[in-house]
Amino acid sequence: MAKRKRVSFRSMASALAMATVIGGSGVVALDSTAGATSGSVSYGVLSCFTGPLASLGEGILQGAQIAQAEVNAAGGVLGKHLNIPTGDTGCDPVEGKTALLHLLSGGNIKGIIGPTTQEINAVEPVLKADHIVDEFQGGDTGRDHQRDPYLFRDSPSDSQLGVAMATYAYSKGYKTADLLFYSDAAAQTIVAPVTTTYKKLGGTVIHTYIIQADQSSYTNTVAQVIADKPQVIFTQTDAQTVAVLSTEFNQLGSKIPWIGTDVTTSSDYIKAFGTARAHSTLTSVMGTSVTGTANNIFMAGFKKMFPSQVAAGPLSGANYAYDAVITLALADSYAKTFNGTVVAKDMLKVTNPPGTKCYSYKPCLALIKKGKKINYEGASGSIDYNQFHNTFGPYAPFVANASTGNEVQGKALSAKVLGDVTNCTTTKVCVAKLKADGIK
Repeated sequence: MAKRKRVSFRSMASALAMATVIGGSGVVALDSTAGATSGSVSYGVLSCFTGPLASLGEGILQGAQIAQAEVNAAGGVLGKHLNIPTGDTGCDPVEGKTALLHLLSGGNIKGIIGPTTQEINAVEPVLKADHIVDEFQGGDTGRDHQRDPYLFRDSPSDSQLGVAMATYAYSKGYKTADLLFYSDAAAQTIVAPVTTTYKKLGGTVIHTYIIQADQSSYTNTVAQVIADKPQVIFTQTDAQTVAVLSTEFNQLGSKIPWIGTDVTTSSDYIKAFGTARAHSTLTSVMGTSVTGTANNIFMAGFKKMFPSQVAAGPLSGANYAYDAVITLALADSYAKTFNGTVVAKDMLKVTNPPGTKCYSYKPCLALIKKGKKINYEGASGSIDYNQFHNTFGPYAPFVANASTGNEVQGKALSAKVLGDVTNCTTTKVCVAKLKADGIK
């Protein structure tokens, strides 16, 4: 395994009017004068910015930056300008803890957005001990029933991603499948929910293949998969691995459809897969924004800050991180303090019903100042945390454009559909539920 780069850090100081976007296409103009503020406060973005999953950090930072601009334009948080310093975990627990400690050593960190993978196991004890609210952006199924009062997850669990992948396969009529995943710990959390849901919907899993990443050849595995004759392949690997896999499947004449996780939506992955082959073979499933007021505001902010990326659209995960920053800022405002113990107790008072629905920071803040109970509805959907501080939302299939590689969204699977599939217990009941939901 290649040695990871040492932890690197970037921050956007409040005095700067310009910030370079990691993984973006140039420079983004920020209005450093918007809103009358006194002093500053920071929410740290903690994620992978280097390594094979660097795209995860890029998406989170993009969403956080859009929310940051919206918050500062409305006067900041409790009258303070919001900064978004970043820490690079390299998707590694040890580096993740080092990155977090570096962020905290800078002082004035009042919340964390992230991390995204198994680094959470190393950083959570630190955040909990310091009473810092964490807006976790990962899919770790081990957090489905977590009890940390300071941890809130804005993006759905990988268990829901697995349900969505299997449900999409059912909607396409695929009756048999192989699973082809690399051995990364985060990827392994998706295998069980895909398998369980697919079988529950009447599908047959022929074989599950777990491969080591970044090998020079996978000829034997590729030949075995083709010999299995599955109607679909469920997958998650990194870009370097899929470059080899895709080439070898193509050399053997395979045209088996692939259904990938949200990791397979990155531009690096599509390029490695081969843009034309990805268009004809690969469908990626990921959480998507809902239509409506909040998403319109999010998209307007995206287009203003990232005009050169409008054709490609927001990066995967940007909408969740955007909602994370907005909800944390609203919770701080409702609590009238940055004290994490108080803020954590008040989080559900701004995200969950009952309350007046609002869709962006400024009008929600105005309601709070009037003493109103609010129910923030986000760009990624309703931010209604359950008793384990988890949220649920819609997923959709995405297919790369054959020429540009830009992802094109298909028909979304609603939170209700995924809830019905999650809660049904037999194939007969599941099929009836899906039929009632309009999926045959």
